[in-house]
Amino acid sequence: MVSDSTDTFDWTQAWPHLVTSPEAAAQAVQDGDLVGTSLPEPTAFLNALADRKDLSDVAVFVPAPRRGGAAVAMNPDIELRAPFLTQILREAGAEAELVPVRLEDWGRFSIRNPPRIACVQVGTPLPDGTVPPGSAIAGNDALIRRTRRPGDLVFGLVNPVVPYIHGDAFHVSDFDGLIYVPLKGSMPIFDQRTPPSNLDPFVDALDELIPDGATVQSGVGGLTEVALARLTHKEDLGIHTEVMCQGLMELMKSGAATNRLKSVFPDKTIFTIALPETFEFLDNNPNCQIVPAHVALNHKTISENRDMRCVNGALEIDLWGQANSEMIGGVQHSGVGGALDFLRGCQMSDSAMSIHLMPATAQKGAASRIVPQINVNAVTATRYDVDVVVTEFGIARLKDASVRQKAERLIAIAHPEHREQLKDAAQKMGIC
Repeated sequence: MVSDSTDTFDWTQAWPHLVTSPEAAAQAVQDGDLVGTSLPEPTAFLNALADRKDLSDVAVFVPAPRRGGAAVAMNPDIELRAPFLTQILREAGAEAELVPVRLEDWGRFSIRNPPRIACVQVGTPLPDGTVPPGSAIAGNDALIRRTRRPGDLVFGLVNPVVPYIHGDAFHVSDFDGLIYVPLKGSMPIFDQRTPPSNLDPFVDALDELIPDGATVQSGVGGLTEVALARLTHKEDLGIHTEVMCQGLMELMKSGAATNRLKSVFPDKTIFTIALPETFEFLDNNPNCQIVPAHVALNHKTISENRDMRCVNGALEIDLWGQANSEMIGGVQHSGVGGALDFLRGCQMSDSAMSIHLMPATAQKGAASRIVPQINVNAVTATRYDVDVVVTEFGIARLKDASVRQKAERLIAIAHPEHREQLKDAAQKMGIC
């Protein structure tokens, strides 16, 4: 916990009967178990579990695997399952069984597929027994609060470096054990995000598409959050998002995001995950509130926000208006996260708009990100979900457009060197 107010309080002395180690918690896992873990992953617990060589037929669900998840994947007797694949997993050469689950549904997934052992990263317990969620709740609330069967165990891995964030929280009585880990190496790790060098066209487009007083959401990615961070001249923006990232924090710091006009959770920035660069800002900040994923990403709740503007990235979009945000060359790269939930929430409101930001090309200009048709990759968002697409060459408004209009508008914002090829493909496909 970053705040100074409870620095003299030692939770291990207050509840010594709950204090345990990563190794002891990992020893509770038995052959045939399903293990559920949190986001961020409880790395020390997963490392201890990966070291066990006496298990068989064990599956571990890790929402976004990092070093601990990669270690588990290297154990041939344990199957790693995940809805979102990561850079660290790829760099380690580790493999996971992909489970396509929307972030809003992570909690219900754990209820439908109850693990016997659950381990959730949490913040430092407070003197009154409150256990802050740390840097994320996401679907962790279901792992902790679900109805337990005889023999089910829930461990909390206490991370001493995460902030105290106002909002939902747990209690020491919710846990069968609290894992003590040293401070060193406890900072959550997320994938690197690299924005394009030329941001101006994207910023100009967002300036046009996002009015004063709108409520904004940002996907996690260098382009979306950095472009949004440049809208510091806006007035009275609200924030209702999946991930509290640096770009949204900068809007609050500049005074552009006040939450003053918000229609849902008025005066509060709402999120379910916080990135490390926001920790100091969020610590004991009464203007920010963390809530479970089934609240932050509830489609109806999203739709009820004032002039909702959901800004997410894409890897490719085809001439039908379908978006792929998670695969490259037929290989799973990431996952859907909460993007689809925000797209669907926007479809339920006449004043809302979903915006996909995407450089027009990849591979240093050799490949167009606007393609004739998504083939080897999975479709993340259908042509019924995608409202607006932005590249450095302009804005394509796809909502309520015909199939021909969608294709023509997308070709118009493709890189000029790829437009003729796309026109030929559209004609062969019978679109134009």
